[in-house]
Amino acid sequence: MSRTRTGRSRMTRTELNAIAWRFLRSEFTRRTYADWALDRRLDAFLQHHGPTGLLRDGSTYDDLLDRVMANVGPALRSGVLPP
Repeated sequence: MSRTRTGRSRMTRTELNAIAWRFLRSEFTRRTYADWALDRRLDAFLQHHGPTGLLRDGSTYDDLLDRVMANVGPALRSGVLPP
């Protein structure tokens, strides 16, 4: 999928964190998708659960991916993600 860099995120860090945590709690972080790259999993999550506009907004998508990666450790420690 082609993304365009917009230069600036239209979403706040709080909004991106909320979406990141929804992703981390989703089926796309489970064993079924273990062979998929993280960005492919995130793409599938956004296609199924939205907001799909992030798939076209490269800057905001990158910010979301950063928030997902920043929250992997806390998600593991809290038991949201399996070890």
